[in-house]
Amino acid sequence: MALRRVILAAALLVAAVPWAFAAEQSDPSFLHGVGQVIDGLVLEFPKTVLDGTLEGPPVVGTVFGALAGVVRAGQKTVGGILEMSAGFDPWGTKRKN
Repeated sequence: MALRRVILAAALLVAAVPWAFAAEQSDPSFLHGVGQVIDGLVLEFPKTVLDGTLEGPPVVGTVFGALAGVVRAGQKTVGGILEMSAGFDPWGTKRKN
């Protein structure tokens, strides 16, 4: 019972971290892209595997969670890289005054 609570707390923490750094914005941001890359590389795969394991059958849910985790992690990482490249502004030419 205690292990299930720890797993649930970890899942909620992993699910809440990206929302803490997410912001509604119209312009691409370099730092938001960095956050997406970190989220994709570090957090997305374990979160998706855990979701698949808890929601699906024991073995099949874990396998499909791992496959979905690889795809979702790749999508977030590529999206973050694209946002970083669009938001890169080393000389401040895109600043609004």
